[in-house]
Amino acid sequence: DNWLLLTADYSQIELRLMAHFSKDSSLIELLSKPDGDVFTMIAARWIGCPEVSVGSQQREQTKKMVYGILYGMGPNSLAEQMDCTSDEASERISNFKSTFPGVASWLHEAVAFCR
Repeated sequence: DNWLLLTADYSQIELRLMAHFSKDSSLIELLSKPDGDVFTMIAARWIGCPEVSVGSQQREQTKKMVYGILYGMGPNSLAEQMDCTSDEASERISNFKSTFPGVASWLHEAVAFCR
């Protein structure tokens, strides 16, 4: 009696914090959708294809990209994670940041502030 058990799912908490702090409208829009897999939706936006066309490998690559960028991985480390060349990883980072410009701006500002 008089007890309540509360659980909280911190699913993709880092991604959600990144969306909040970056104020990237595209990312916020995707995270606001009640249905669907967030990494599939991000992959579709990033690649420029319908969500149904995103395969499990593309989803996984996108997930690695998002967390890699969030945690400051450079092209060399990300290339190892994504099994590609450093040049390909660098291009993917650049393309991702172009797709979600608020994220790119926020990361730049965060690094500048820390310096």
